[in-house]
Amino acid sequence: MDQPLVFGKFDHLVGIENIVKSDHSLAMIMMTPGMLHNTGPFRMHVDIAQSLEKQGISSLRFDLSGIGESLGIGASGKSIDRAASEASEAMDYLMQTHGIKQFILFGLCSGADDSIQTALKDKRVRGVITLDGAAYKTPKFFLRESVLMARKMLSVNKWINKLRRATGNDKAPPSLAMGTDIREFPETAEQACKELQQLVDSDVRLHFIYTGGTDYYNYARQFYDMLPQMKWRGTESTEYFSHMDHVVMLCEDRKLLVNHVTDKTLEMSGAIAA
Repeated sequence: MDQPLVFGKFDHLVGIENIVKSDHSLAMIMMTPGMLHNTGPFRMHVDIAQSLEKQGISSLRFDLSGIGESLGIGASGKSIDRAASEASEAMDYLMQTHGIKQFILFGLCSGADDSIQTALKDKRVRGVITLDGAAYKTPKFFLRESVLMARKMLSVNKWINKLRRATGNDKAPPSLAMGTDIREFPETAEQACKELQQLVDSDVRLHFIYTGGTDYYNYARQFYDMLPQMKWRGTESTEYFSHMDHVVMLCEDRKLLVNHVTDKTLEMSGAIAA
């Protein structure tokens, strides 16, 4: 059951907890992406929380300071460091109130970046599931981009649309230019390797989900190709949903994602408890 709460060292963070009374061993904490509040895009976090509750796993989703209903108190410094600190405050609350000591983090976009940073700083994080987290372009990425561009150039409909615009027969107003998200993941793949290797060596379970809604990831094996220096131990996995958009807008896609995240959380929790 959804239960609103206020927590944090300044009583400034607002969140929703779904606590399963029969199990206090582990919980998921959901990190908000960008300026979105704790429901997540199109209520993604709500759906995940309810799905996990049915499977006997507790969760907490909350607004970072200055976002949604959380006050912007103590919000100085880099946002990724602040997010990691506030996620640790969420863990403190769950430990003190419910005795939960181990956590899995879930995050989309900047929430994915925040999840990795939190796991690096707080040993209570035993698993991380990211959605469209850090990625780096590879030679195969550029090759596939070239093929896709060539296909677009050969598209009859594309040239018809260009002709309509040129002749003034296309009266639709121009769309706003797509913005550039501010992300704080490592600038280089080498730095990402160092951070991920630290988590792998600490036996943190990792699952990386990517969608077709980004401009930096376009094939299933890109994750492994972009991090060739990594010494994996079989505690990581990846999934590529090429048909999904970045915020998983369609109901059928969101249902698929929620079920996938739930299954991976159950898998992680079993491995962590073993």
